[in-house]
Amino acid sequence: MDRRPFVTRALACSFALACGGGSGGTDAATTSSTTSTTETNTATTTSTTSGGELTTTGTTGTTTEPAPTTDGTTEPEPTSTTGAPDNLQLSVTQYGITWTFDAPRPVGQFVTGDWWVVGPVTIVSVDPAPAEGRNGSMLDPVGSQDYDSRAGNHADGLRVSFPLAVEGTHSLVSSISHPEEPECQQGNSDGWMTYDGDCQRGPIATQAILTVVAAAPPADAFRPPYSGAAKPLHRAGDVCWSALPKLAAPADTPDPTALLRHVERPWVDHLRTWEIQHGCATLNMYCYGREVGDIVATLAAYVLLDTPDQQELARRLLQLGIDNYGVLQAGGNWDANGGHSNGRKFPIVFAGALLGDAAMASPGTDIGNEDEMTYYGEGDKALWGRACDDDCYLPNGCQYGGDCDAGAKDCRDPAGLVDGCTDYRNCCTSHTWVGEALAIHAMDAKTAWAHDAFFDYVDRWVAGDVEDGGGASNDFVATMWSTYRDAPPAVTACP
Repeated sequence: MDRRPFVTRALACSFALACGGGSGGTDAATTSSTTSTTETNTATTTSTTSGGELTTTGTTGTTTEPAPTTDGTTEPEPTSTTGAPDNLQLSVTQYGITWTFDAPRPVGQFVTGDWWVVGPVTIVSVDPAPAEGRNGSMLDPVGSQDYDSRAGNHADGLRVSFPLAVEGTHSLVSSISHPEEPECQQGNSDGWMTYDGDCQRGPIATQAILTVVAAAPPADAFRPPYSGAAKPLHRAGDVCWSALPKLAAPADTPDPTALLRHVERPWVDHLRTWEIQHGCATLNMYCYGREVGDIVATLAAYVLLDTPDQQELARRLLQLGIDNYGVLQAGGNWDANGGHSNGRKFPIVFAGALLGDAAMASPGTDIGNEDEMTYYGEGDKALWGRACDDDCYLPNGCQYGGDCDAGAKDCRDPAGLVDGCTDYRNCCTSHTWVGEALAIHAMDAKTAWAHDAFFDYVDRWVAGDVEDGGGASNDFVATMWSTYRDAPPAVTACP
C-alpha cells in the first residue's frame, strides 16, 4: 500500500527538523542487499517410533514473508494449536525467528498467533543467532533497547544470552536486524523498507514474542503484555461487543486486508524518547508518531463499522491496548515531543472499554501527545502546545534568531491565548487525532478518557478554527467524522 494517499494532508516538513524531533541519524557500514525471506510459523514436533526412537518433524502454518510490496497483501495467520498437554514441541518459529528448547515442551498460540511455552524451560538457542550489536533478544523489556546497536535509545547489557533458563511468566522479545547497508534514505538518515513499501529509519527488520507461562493458558487468551513483570491474561470470550457500535460503512471504506497487516505483528514500542523513530521493527510497525497516529486513527474509525472484519480488527487493537497498558504499568510512557507519541492512548482505552477493565479504560491523563499537547487557555479555549521550560520560540514569532537561538516548535503560548507554532501542530499531530476522537465519542468513552481539552481542540481543528489547519488522516476518516460526529450511536457499556 502506498503511504502517500494514506495521508491526504500535504505534509510540507523536513524529517531532519520539523518532522524528525532532532538529529540522531544512524551509522551504517556497507555490504549486503535485501532479498525476499521465506519464513514459517512452525513447531518442531517430537514423536516416538515403534522402536522407541525420537523423531522430529516440522508442523503447521507455513507462511511466506515477501519483499516489501505496495499491493496491500498479507500473509496468512498462523495455524492455532490447542495447547493440550500432549502438544510437545522442541522448537517454535514465527516471522523467521526460531526458539529451540532443551527438550520437547508443551506449546500453543494465543488468539493473535503469538507462541507460548510452558516452563520452567531452557531456551537453548534463537535463530537467527545473536551477533555483536545485532539480532538481540530482551526479557520483559521497558525503556532502552539492546536489540540493535544502530537503533535509537540503545544501551549495552540489556540483551539476554543463550542458553536462557526461564521460569514463571515472562516475555522474550527476539529480533532480526536489517542488513548493514541501508535500503533507502528518509530525510538525512539511513532507512530500510517497511512491510508496505515505505522507508523508515529503524534498522530492526522484525520482532516476535515468545511467552513463557507457568501453565497452559485458555484457548481464547490474548497474549499478556510483553513489557514488565505484570502478565495479566485477558480472554477473547470476555470481550463485550455491545460496547462497540455497528455503523453503516461509507463508500470509501479502506481495504481491511491492508488494515489487518498494520497490526498483524506486535508493535514493540517501549522506548520513551524521540529515538523510537530509529528503534522500531519496520516489518512490524511504523517508527514515526505521525504514521502511528494515522494508522491508529484509521483503525479506530474502521472498527466502528458493521463489517465482516470488525471483530478481528478489534481483537488486534485489543492486543495493542494490552501491550501499551503493560508498558505504562512497567513505568514506561510516550512523552509529548514534536510529531512523536501519537496514537498510544487510544488502544488502551479501547481495550479497557471492551474488556470491562475500568483501570485500563481510564489510564490517566499523562500519555502521549493527545493529552500533553492540548490544554485550556484563557477563556477556557482548547489550545495546542506542550508545556516547555524554554518558550522563546513562540514569542519570537515562531522563528529562530535574535534573542531566540534555542527553544522548541511545539511549545504552548505562555499567555494561553493562541495555539503553538504551526510546524508540528499541522504536519504531524492534529490531523492524526480525528479518528481517535470520533471513536471515543462513538463508544461513549469520553469520561473515561478524562481529558476534555483534547476533544474540544479536535472539534476546533476539524471546524477550521486552527490557523492553516483542518482535515484528517485520510478521506475515510474525514467522511466518518462528517457522518457520525454529531450522530453518535447507542452503545452499552461493559459491566
